[in-house]
Amino acid sequence: MPEEGESVIVYVERNNVVNREIVRSDLVSVVKDYVRKLLEKWNPEESDFIVLKVPQTVSLNLPLSKELYKKVEKYGVRRVGNKAEVEIPTYEIIYSNRWMGEDMEADKFVVIMPYINDDVINQVINNVLSSLTASEEEFLEE
Repeated sequence: MPEEGESVIVYVERNNVVNREIVRSDLVSVVKDYVRKLLEKWNPEESDFIVLKVPQTVSLNLPLSKELYKKVEKYGVRRVGNKAEVEIPTYEIIYSNRWMGEDMEADKFVVIMPYINDDVINQVINNVLSSLTASEEEFLEE
């Protein structure tokens, strides 16, 4: 049986965080549950339904507390300069989007990851939003 921990679910609409939940359950179960829930909100006539597993690299200040180290040790902690870097398993469930040429604009999606702390949530969400808006900006520059 998978190890139970805390997972965080972040709802994003039009590049803004609209809700955040923390649940006590293993990550894979949470992802599967939210895929089922979000399928009900998805309109197949208007958009694709996409589930991505995208590991996100986050930086943590050293030294790590014992509690923080226990939460991140299974994600491959490595020292980079005066910081620690960790790859957090992150799932993106995009259920409302549109295509502009080869670029996709995600209107509504959910990001699910293990709960580490608020700083990690913020770093991951900023990374996800940057990756989704980077392709949009590239499209506009052409």
